[in-house]
Amino acid sequence: ETNTTDLPLNYMTSGYGENTKYECLKLPYGLMVFAGVCIGISFCGLVGNGIVMWFLGFHMKQNPFTVYILNLAIADFSLLLLFFLLILALLSLTAICSYLYIYFYIDFVFVVEFLCHFFDLSSLALLTAISVERCLSVL
Repeated sequence: ETNTTDLPLNYMTSGYGENTKYECLKLPYGLMVFAGVCIGISFCGLVGNGIVMWFLGFHMKQNPFTVYILNLAIADFSLLLLFFLLILALLSLTAICSYLYIYFYIDFVFVVEFLCHFFDLSSLALLTAISVERCLSVL
């Protein structure tokens, strides 16, 4: 028989105020290698977009087409930078396991998700605008 009159409070499992305990994140080695490859690819993309921004921003005459490409390079650079920071944060979360860092990581991921959607949609919109402008110029 169970005693229902003397229940300890630490066995309560309601949805509110539940004591959630975060454990350290341990990534498999394959995922860590994949993250390293993604960091390398995003670093190469950052360098490439940085060169395009430097060249179009400072060394070329501005016309409407180069402004579109410059804005596209800025949006792609920002997106790659956010991916780079997100992967670095994930890898550092596996190396540094503290509760303060976990709470910071959760807020960081929320902000980065919003900014990633913003820069992704802006780069797609710029690609659409470039395509429409090129088609209209041919027409």
